[in-house]
Amino acid sequence: MTTRVVLDVLVGLGVAAEVISCVGLLAMRSAIDRLHYASAGTALGPALLAVAVCVREGVVSAQGLAAMLIAVVFAFAGSALGVGLAKTIRLETVGTAESTAAERERGRSG
Repeated sequence: MTTRVVLDVLVGLGVAAEVISCVGLLAMRSAIDRLHYASAGTALGPALLAVAVCVREGVVSAQGLAAMLIAVVFAFAGSALGVGLAKTIRLETVGTAESTAAERERGRSG
């Protein structure tokens, strides 16, 4: 009985994380803000769903290991794509992918 409740909570949280990410993508105006929500959608939701699979099937089962692998690939690929896309957006809007001295100084003080 308690395992079923844990599974329901984990799946519910995973789905809620994905729904919030999708709503954020629709609600945000700038590409960088949308990118933050897209990155959250590749990290939090798949991780929660992978934990749910591991609770149900076991960590050392084929399904548990596959779920963990998929969640890790999603997290790393989402991060790598996010960084690349952010640099591309900056290159298009500012003209350079590198930060200026004033931006670096402002980042240290803030």
